[in-house]
Amino acid sequence: MTPIEILTILLAALLVVPLVFGVSLRAPRLVAYGFIAIIIMFSASTWGQLDADNTIYARGTGLLFFSLLNLLLLVAGVAMLVRKLANPHNPYLILPLWKYFLAFVFMMLGHIILGLMSGVDIKRILDGNGLINIFNMLVFMYLITTAITSDDDKQKLLWMFLGLAAVRAVFGLARYIMFDGDDSNPYRNFEGMDMKIFFFDIADNFVASLAAFCAAWLLTSPQVNMHPMKRLMLYGFLALEIAAVALSFRRSSLLGLGLMFAFLLFRLPSQRRFKFMLLAFGILTLTATIFIQERLQFAGEGGSMLSSLIYDITPKKGEDNRFYELYAAAESVGSNWLFGLGSWGTFTGDPTLLSYHFGQFDFVHSGFGHIVLKSGVVGLLLFCAMLAAYITFYWRHRNFLQGNARLLADLGFAGFLFWMPTLMIGTPIIEFRSMLFLGLCLALPFVAVGVQRRPIPKPHFSHYAAA
Repeated sequence: MTPIEILTILLAALLVVPLVFGVSLRAPRLVAYGFIAIIIMFSASTWGQLDADNTIYARGTGLLFFSLLNLLLLVAGVAMLVRKLANPHNPYLILPLWKYFLAFVFMMLGHIILGLMSGVDIKRILDGNGLINIFNMLVFMYLITTAITSDDDKQKLLWMFLGLAAVRAVFGLARYIMFDGDDSNPYRNFEGMDMKIFFFDIADNFVASLAAFCAAWLLTSPQVNMHPMKRLMLYGFLALEIAAVALSFRRSSLLGLGLMFAFLLFRLPSQRRFKFMLLAFGILTLTATIFIQERLQFAGEGGSMLSSLIYDITPKKGEDNRFYELYAAAESVGSNWLFGLGSWGTFTGDPTLLSYHFGQFDFVHSGFGHIVLKSGVVGLLLFCAMLAAYITFYWRHRNFLQGNARLLADLGFAGFLFWMPTLMIGTPIIEFRSMLFLGLCLALPFVAVGVQRRPIPKPHFSHYAAA
């Protein structure tokens, strides 16, 4: 990093940090909207690039413990805490899932203390390949739930998300048609597959999938009446977002999109399900056909479609695969299975079979497996208990919501379902942008309900049309 870049970052920190703190105190929704706009519009992935570029998410990491954007998120979180302490009875400043937040903070403090006692550098303990992004996710969730409180805020959030998702998709389409697609293309650059892709970053696939779900929800909801021209435009928007996912050729994205559409089918009244099933079947069939023709032709060496789909996951003797990676990580954890190897922990294994790691063994291709590696079964149980509490909250309130609130809650839960395959076989825990999007999904049902001190209604099992 050059002296000019260092000076620029320092000046930006000195000017922007107090500004963000002040705005977070006075108008937190502006900070929340700003963060949402940034993570929608700017990709974080450089994997697959021949000449990796620095992204907005990495600015400042050569000088500070955190990137400048991460630092601003933490400053906003502190400002939210100050607001809470200044007005502890404000019903909109309650921290959702606060028990799990405090438990995770306690665990991270334990990692810091034990790491420093063991001579581990603090920057390595707080490195992005540890567990710090779970903390970032929780802070972002708190920011969203305390900033978006009124019906007007919720409507603006929906319009902003749909508008920016459309802009991002149009940008991706233009790049795909005129500029050979995303330059972060490991299929072509590393694996020799002659193919171009729409988006490689899983977070871009998430934005497109969530926008497609939102469009499908509006098109199928019995509560929504719209002009035929608007409906036609919404179908075009749906097709664009589905194309963005299909032409990205990410298996976890396709699985996530399938879960989202299955969830929407569950939410529909029975008389509308057949029509939606026809639409969904057509979309998913076309998407699967494109995926098989364009990507799976390069994998599987003439085997079945299923073997081609999981060509790098199924165990094969003498070849690299994800099962071996998890096996090597589990062996490295050894007797530390209860608390893991710490946020700085690494695993060891056959460097030939793990060549796709390029010598970096401080993460695994499984979000849940990564948590076990770093914090053991205790950390995994804590994370899963938090997700279970979130699911319970959504399930209790899902049939009591109307209009935009219902749409927001369903968007949040659908987005959560999208991330499940990635948590199983991907690397979201080490990705700042991905974890902020997961935090957004966790926040939306709480935003929809309104985090207030009031009794939680007992769940009932009425159909979608009853609301």
